[in-house]
Amino acid sequence: MLRVISALLIALFFVLPSQAYAQKRLALVIGNDEYQNILKLQKAVNDADSMGDALEALGFEVTRALNTDLREMSRTFEGFARKIQKGDTAMLFYAGHGVEINGENYLLPVDMPDAQSGNAETVESKALALDNILARLRSRSAQLNLVVLDACRNNPFTGSGAATRSLGGGAGLARISAPQGTFVMYSADVGEAALDRLSEEDEDPNSVFTRTLIPLMQTPGMDLVDTAREVRRRVRTLARSISHNQTPAYYDAVLGDFFFTREGGETPVAKDNKTDKDEQKVASLDTNGTGSKPERPKNTPAQITRTPIGTAMVVTGGERDTIRLWDAGKAQLIAELEGEKIDISTVKITGGGRTLAVGTRDGALFSYAIPQFKKQNAMYPGFVVTAIGEANDGTLVIGGDNGMMAAIDPITFDARWQNQSHDAVISPIVVQPDQKSVITASGDGTIAVSDMKSGDVLGRVSTVDNKPITDFEIVAASTVVASHEDGTIAYLNTRTGKVLSSFKGSRGWISSVGITPDGGQVVTAGVDGSLSIWVLGTDQLVDRLAAHTDVAAGAKFLKINDHKTMISTSFDGKLKFWDRKFSSTLVTLDHGSAILSFDYLDGS
Repeated sequence: MLRVISALLIALFFVLPSQAYAQKRLALVIGNDEYQNILKLQKAVNDADSMGDALEALGFEVTRALNTDLREMSRTFEGFARKIQKGDTAMLFYAGHGVEINGENYLLPVDMPDAQSGNAETVESKALALDNILARLRSRSAQLNLVVLDACRNNPFTGSGAATRSLGGGAGLARISAPQGTFVMYSADVGEAALDRLSEEDEDPNSVFTRTLIPLMQTPGMDLVDTAREVRRRVRTLARSISHNQTPAYYDAVLGDFFFTREGGETPVAKDNKTDKDEQKVASLDTNGTGSKPERPKNTPAQITRTPIGTAMVVTGGERDTIRLWDAGKAQLIAELEGEKIDISTVKITGGGRTLAVGTRDGALFSYAIPQFKKQNAMYPGFVVTAIGEANDGTLVIGGDNGMMAAIDPITFDARWQNQSHDAVISPIVVQPDQKSVITASGDGTIAVSDMKSGDVLGRVSTVDNKPITDFEIVAASTVVASHEDGTIAYLNTRTGKVLSSFKGSRGWISSVGITPDGGQVVTAGVDGSLSIWVLGTDQLVDRLAAHTDVAAGAKFLKINDHKTMISTSFDGKLKFWDRKFSSTLVTLDHGSAILSFDYLDGS
């Protein structure tokens, strides 16, 4: 018995310190005002001090570095990084100058030389590279790495003004790809400058961004994502009050919820979950300290409404990292995702309208809950996802810019199989009604039929002169109609591998092809913004509509209530709903930027 007790005591000696250590909240706050050779700042040190005080009150062990030169800044950061253990929450807050050089971001110490006295290589060697900071933090296997940069001041070098904070040759930080398990927040979006103050009479000791962020961090029950979104809204409103554009942005590579302050005002303790189960997965996060998933905060954004499953919906993805979800029956906005920097490559409504799958140009595949737009799953398949299909059981079939395909488990987001199906970009992907095979089209000029269970290619048909395909629709069991980059429209037999017929339908690129609800006509969307209507199976043109003022991104048919209507989108940012005769528009909705991708869900 004594041996058993001794063994337990020994085990506790080793286990308990490790568990306690894994629950630490660590923060490094850096504030640089007293630049020796470039433009001095007025509020960066105050920002760092205010943030440090706030974080200490929230249970963080805070390290402060104020007005530090390169040697001290580097030494302090490395000492901070060494303290981080697996399962910790680690936060870096930086207020000061930075510079963007060739797409890379650098944080500037106070002994930074004036750029006019040197060159880009000199600046790079005298600053801390943000990419290196993010990589070093990730190497420590923290539960969450949170990086907040109030560093978007205007050009700090000779001749620049003193009113705002930004980077080297112009305003704003460059885009980044946040490492897995990392959340990065910018005080201003790419290309924007962040305000120190609203006017010369503004006596607040903190910058506009920091004075807005700190109270929200102290708000009980507001998670990290909602905090970032609310900061964005409030700062944008303040900046617009003096005719300035400043909209904070964030990069989210973390799953789950993190709360600075829980409901009731108590400080949460991080739970040491296992992460990096698979290098394709983003680290998951669960921070209520109970072992169960924390509840969603009650204060969800006001623009979000609870849409019942079965409502006809359209989702549009734009060039400014914007996603908008529309109620097609009411022709109104349901919810939107703004602020998160995701360079969208494709979107797909999944789970019967419960989730949204989003591919990004940096090689990620995300899944968001609808309509809250809270991230649920993420993976990195090794290619840019350019098309997404879904089987009846929820399995996602994705295609990439390099011709690769993969089947993704909808629950775990693990890859069931991966296969090289084409030699060029894949788009679109359609799961056959029998759920046994999937059809894909590609820029390599072929349409392939692949086995749903294994991904093996069962058959392939090449179009006329191997012209790159942009879209297709299933006409019959083994017949498809395909559109091409050069304006060709072709009818193909996927069983025999033969081209049945083809003709030149347009002088330029056709983005999509769709079949009218009665099955008698085909509609194509063109590079000039027009929609062309053809008699199915022939080259007979029925009508050509001047639908949009820019490239038509697509035209498809959506079921609303008891009938189908045509919808079209364009680089002009417009989503249009057409009448039953497809001759005039009933409603036009404005996405706000060029629509690059869209998807829809029929109403039931």
